[in-house]
Amino acid sequence: MSRPAGRALNPVAWLAAGLGLLALALPWIAFKPNRLLDGALVRPWGLEPALAAAMALGWLLLPLLRGAAYPLLLGLLTLGWALLAGGVARGVLEGQPEVARAGLAAGFWLTLLALYAAAVGTPVPARRWLAGTLPAAVLVAALAGSFSPLAPVVEGSAYRQQFGLEAWRHLAMAASAVGQALLVGIPLGALAARDARFGWVLSLTGFLQTIPSLALFGLLLPVLARVGQGVSLEAALAVVGVGLLLTRLFWAASPSLGLLAAFPVGLLALVLGGTLLFNLLGPEPLRLELSQPLAAAGVRGIGAAPAVLALTLYALLPVVLSTYTGLRAVPEAARDAGKGMGMSRRQLFWRVELPLATPLILEGVRGALVLTIGITTVAALIG
Repeated sequence: MSRPAGRALNPVAWLAAGLGLLALALPWIAFKPNRLLDGALVRPWGLEPALAAAMALGWLLLPLLRGAAYPLLLGLLTLGWALLAGGVARGVLEGQPEVARAGLAAGFWLTLLALYAAAVGTPVPARRWLAGTLPAAVLVAALAGSFSPLAPVVEGSAYRQQFGLEAWRHLAMAASAVGQALLVGIPLGALAARDARFGWVLSLTGFLQTIPSLALFGLLLPVLARVGQGVSLEAALAVVGVGLLLTRLFWAASPSLGLLAAFPVGLLALVLGGTLLFNLLGPEPLRLELSQPLAAAGVRGIGAAPAVLALTLYALLPVVLSTYTGLRAVPEAARDAGKGMGMSRRQLFWRVELPLATPLILEGVRGALVLTIGITTVAALIG
């Protein structure tokens, strides 16, 4: 006899329950006398046996529940996860000096994975309850102070101002790089999609991805240090302006030649634009004068200039590739319909091709953001 649909097995929920039960057998807290010394691993059963037993019972019951009872119990398990970690941390820190820390061990993180798996395995009709139960559980735990004795929260409170400043600087650097990558990458991807002669653009942006980040930062360091000291801001702007004019003249003779001629000018423009954009978005804006050397505007061997330029080069591939793929995927029937309506080539691009390619372009933007935010962490190594 077949099992009724309402009582079908939920394998993801059973997997989550197994992970949750396994986590209760592992240490939850790593007690350290201070930040440097290794400490002891503490399991929850010795300090919070009742709460640990309640968590075990909840994990056993979770796969058997249906409807609104499932997300409700999942919310209680989330609350229990926070209360158990906080209770064990308070127990090990009782009577200890202020420098003692309660770090997070494997059981805490495995339970978090189990909660995530359980949320994924929530029956479809009951998923609408997750938006209320899980945030409510975390909020109650936070108000109850369950997270306050944990080492990440303690350290975060001690360095709150510095953490906020560095997070702001991190996001400003990533946003500057992605913004420049969009300004450059979308036109390059469109050129490669519309003219086979620009296929080398994909190869070039792909080659840039193969250069290790630290190596690229190191290559840029001496060049930008020399440029920052020997070139003024007004001279750099003049070079960019003249270079753009020459690029336009070369483009009239040969588009490929014009694009190659624009490469060095474009790098200088990216250095200036990225640095100025970072100074605008970042926590430490600068007052600039045209007679000042570029170093006063932030173009140095270390700092934002090489970081933003390198991040921009890394972010180009996702943007260029997604733009190229999106435009190449536009159906010919859509183009023919636009031509039949009397659209010019420019109107066809803006009104037909670009709107249809936008979903794929946005995927590239998402990929560039993820990539850039990750690599920006490495950029801190160059000051």
